[in-house]
Amino acid sequence: MLYLGLKYLHVIAAIFLFGFGMGSYLYLIAASRTRNPQVIAHVARMVVRYDTWITTPAGFIQIITGYLLLQLSGLALTTAWVMTALIIFFCVGLLWLPVLVLQKHLHRLASMAAEAETELDERYLAVYRRWFWMGICGFSGMFVIVMIMVTKMTPWQWADLVLG
Repeated sequence: MLYLGLKYLHVIAAIFLFGFGMGSYLYLIAASRTRNPQVIAHVARMVVRYDTWITTPAGFIQIITGYLLLQLSGLALTTAWVMTALIIFFCVGLLWLPVLVLQKHLHRLASMAAEAETELDERYLAVYRRWFWMGICGFSGMFVIVMIMVTKMTPWQWADLVLG
């Protein structure tokens, strides 16, 4: 019963991590497309709040429950699909702190433009571009992790299966 409870928490945390993360990402993209500093400032403030208080803790719950599931199942940390998923997860995690910092910066730049009643300048666009591409990289990694978790196969094993 403990294993199933932990697995449930692991899946729910994955849903929160991926769902809130993707939702925040898409909302900030949509807000930025309006080029309206007031809209962007409001949405960026919410994105930073939700990513800090929901998405980030979900990532920690993923690590804790994943480790406990490995212990209970007797799987080694060095199992190919587990190690591959962990490496990708930590790489995605290394993008996370800079993404949060960039989101706070986008919020600040949009707030300053809204208060001054000016348009967004090149600084906003430069930060936005970095944030956007880091999101593409991070979510690409998350898609691969989900595939690994579902199939319990590494990307190399998928390639062998498809090409072989």
